[in-house]
Amino acid sequence: MRLTGSLFIYSLLFSASVYAAVPNVKVLIGKSLKDIVVNGTDLRQTIPAKKLYREFHGRQTVNFNCRLAKRVTLPNKPLLIASVSSPTGLVGWEEKRFKGELQLVAGPDAAYKGCDLVNLVPMDTYISSLLAKEMRADWPIEALKAQAVVARSYALSKMRPSLDNGAWDLESSEKNQVSGNFYDTTASTDLAARVTEGEVLADSDNKPVEGFFHSKCGGKTLRPDQVWSGSVEGYRSVDCPFCHKHGKKSWKQKLSKSYIAQLLSRTISKYTNSNVKVDSQNLTLVNDRASNTDLKFYQGSKLHSVRKSWLRNMAGRDQLPSHNFQMSESSHGIKIEGEGFGHGVGMCQLGAMELAKRGYSYKAILQHYFPDLNVSRIW
Repeated sequence: MRLTGSLFIYSLLFSASVYAAVPNVKVLIGKSLKDIVVNGTDLRQTIPAKKLYREFHGRQTVNFNCRLAKRVTLPNKPLLIASVSSPTGLVGWEEKRFKGELQLVAGPDAAYKGCDLVNLVPMDTYISSLLAKEMRADWPIEALKAQAVVARSYALSKMRPSLDNGAWDLESSEKNQVSGNFYDTTASTDLAARVTEGEVLADSDNKPVEGFFHSKCGGKTLRPDQVWSGSVEGYRSVDCPFCHKHGKKSWKQKLSKSYIAQLLSRTISKYTNSNVKVDSQNLTLVNDRASNTDLKFYQGSKLHSVRKSWLRNMAGRDQLPSHNFQMSESSHGIKIEGEGFGHGVGMCQLGAMELAKRGYSYKAILQHYFPDLNVSRIW
């Protein structure tokens, strides 16, 4: 997940801070599709532009051709082409079954590559399907409940005000959160979503706060401002000795000094707008520790400092699986040793699992990772 400057919109959404009913969320589940085949029982299809409504009785399949025909001009913003639902509550696509409604959205001319497929679904139905993907359905129920609250807080922060007719709120991917479909939900995920219905993280003024989570922190969580460009009120870095015995213990990487020099040059150029060309022959790393958020190095006699989060964003997760690492020089290049997996902000999932196994309630788990926040129910 990434911090995306949605806090102003978030405050507008929750000025009243209470929903009368469970809100629907628009989740992008398919991008730039040329052909879309939807199936189900007693399907109901709406085509807004033609003010057309159709019902298909019995088991039916509906095909949509999303190849752009000649002489067709699309608007400069996403356009709802069609929506399909079923009174059974389930609509099929690609061997999957989705609750709610499936919507076909066409993009603007400049970016048109096909239709996007969006699932309009009640928030807590979405949360249940997400739990099986972002955690595991067989994890302790208190860990699943904690995940439900954090994931709901994140999803709500991405929802657009009614005046913004966005095509979707968030996508089902690691860019936002990975959700599933009806087949992924279980009795446990449904229970975790239902018991925590409407609950989100909130600050001391009872205003909802954007929620973040990651796989494994490796010993200490980070604040949003230590990883991204913006800060989120109520976040604090906390110790987490609970995830150590779960998942991969640590990771190591060996990279050439010339590659690190190029990486540092690109990183400095992108994030500081400075034209510093790092030369591997004159590069000297300062003694580093995993707890350091910045990497310091000398280029000749001049000292420079670069955020490790910037380096990870540039290098990618395959080379730097977490922000919790240290670099050192060796005879064969640069040695990197790290702990944890993910961005390290907010709730550590493997730590939450261990706490749940030790008998912690989901609210106690959340209190550990978000000590300055509380759990508030907004619907």
